[in-house]
Amino acid sequence: MITDMAINVLDTRWLLLYMPVYLFGIWDSYRTTIDMNKVFILAEREEHRFNSFSLGAVEINYLDKRNPVLALMWSLFLPGIGQLYIHRIIPAFFVIIWTVISFYYSHAPEATTLLVLGKIQQATSVLNPEWLLYLPSLYGFSMYDSYMNTVENNKLFEKEQRRFLKDNYQKPGFDLIK
Repeated sequence: MITDMAINVLDTRWLLLYMPVYLFGIWDSYRTTIDMNKVFILAEREEHRFNSFSLGAVEINYLDKRNPVLALMWSLFLPGIGQLYIHRIIPAFFVIIWTVISFYYSHAPEATTLLVLGKIQQATSVLNPEWLLYLPSLYGFSMYDSYMNTVENNKLFEKEQRRFLKDNYQKPGFDLIK
């Protein structure tokens, strides 16, 4: 029954176009990850400096320490707000737009109001499950992305702070005994 419904929905004329794009996406993500890991190792060994302040047309980025749990909590309230908290404006914009679209077409706010009023049957009938299924992935991505980027930015902040203190306040002949 379900396979028949899937076959009816699947347009086989496009199948041969979907597969190469899908496989390329997987392969290219893997290749890029390997390349970025190599660049990271080289940058670490060379103690490469990075820009800790950036003023652009869209946003102002500066390196500071943030609370990863707070970023996660903001993303839990509404996907994309955690990205705003850590100054990732462009990803925040896309996540918020898709969240609003998904909420609108799924009728989740309507259903929630009806559920609070005790109209369970009406709340269930109002929901559009096809759009409702986007929400868990939007929430999951937003929470994971904001948390992990906050942790990584904090590592960069600590590294930059160590370098600054060493360059400006440590005597050149000082040797730290481990």
